[in-house]
Amino acid sequence: MPDFVRLASAVLLVLFAVGLSDIVVPPSATDPYVEERCAGGQRLEYWTFAGRDHFTIVQPGTPLEELLIKWTTARFADEPQPSGCVHKSF
Repeated sequence: MPDFVRLASAVLLVLFAVGLSDIVVPPSATDPYVEERCAGGQRLEYWTFAGRDHFTIVQPGTPLEELLIKWTTARFADEPQPSGCVHKSF
């Protein structure tokens, strides 16, 4: 991995939110990418949502809405993102 990619990986704030019923960008496409990033030292959060697809995951009132607002608020408040790779299922 080039040094500039390694440096960016250390400071970028990355969150993936994936609906487990997504057929547009299925988890089977996202999982290997996330695994590769984690193996390369990328700090990220990977959230999966049962029963949600590419469109229903982002509708108002879904579990993602409140979680994403809290995550974003914490980043703007300079609260650190958890270290390493964090996988949460909802």
